[in-house]
Amino acid sequence: MTHPTPPRLFFAGTDTDIGKTYVAALAARLLSQSCRVGVYKPVASGCQIEGDQRIADDAVKLWEAAGRPRKLDDVCPQRFIAPLAPPEAAAKEGRTVDSTRFQRDADDWSEHCDRLIVEGAGGLFSPLADGVLNIDVAIALQAKLIIVAANRLGVIHQTLVTCEAAIHRGLDPAGIILSDPLGQPDESVAGNQAQIERYTRIPILGVVSHQADESSLQGLTSIL
Repeated sequence: MTHPTPPRLFFAGTDTDIGKTYVAALAARLLSQSCRVGVYKPVASGCQIEGDQRIADDAVKLWEAAGRPRKLDDVCPQRFIAPLAPPEAAAKEGRTVDSTRFQRDADDWSEHCDRLIVEGAGGLFSPLADGVLNIDVAIALQAKLIIVAANRLGVIHQTLVTCEAAIHRGLDPAGIILSDPLGQPDESVAGNQAQIERYTRIPILGVVSHQADESSLQGLTSIL
């Protein structure tokens, strides 16, 4: 029996360490108030070893936020140890990232959720597998693209160039979310949102301050 494909939201960053997982987890909490939410991270590197298990911290956070749907292995099926880009981390172990699994593993969520949150690894144009970037997976999954950017000096350029590059590749971002991953806002925070809105038609769906809750992302519901 086939199941209809639930709407998919692909969360990608403008860079690494910009609060992408925190934002995606908030989105999972928000959406789980009204529907079944699935969470999927195609591949993770920098995993920890606990007993005989490889633990991807980002996957755990997403899984907990969504109410622990299915098994943790279904959230992130491919996990590697080295804190490198996934293809490099896999090569360190004499392995490769199996990109043919990305579509199949996402499809396996279809009967278990009404919305699927997908979190990439690194920036939108960071590699997930040999020859496969985050944006390639977002396009293949026919997902709505959410750009997460750190709300600090430099975010205007990083956000605009990421959005323009995505559009050039044929994928219009559905929205932008500004985050404060470190809780150390600088003077640019007061004007960053207005400046970004001045130069792009892509809406800012939320501004997430440090340790904010899911109410910061109410704008996300406008694209669903």
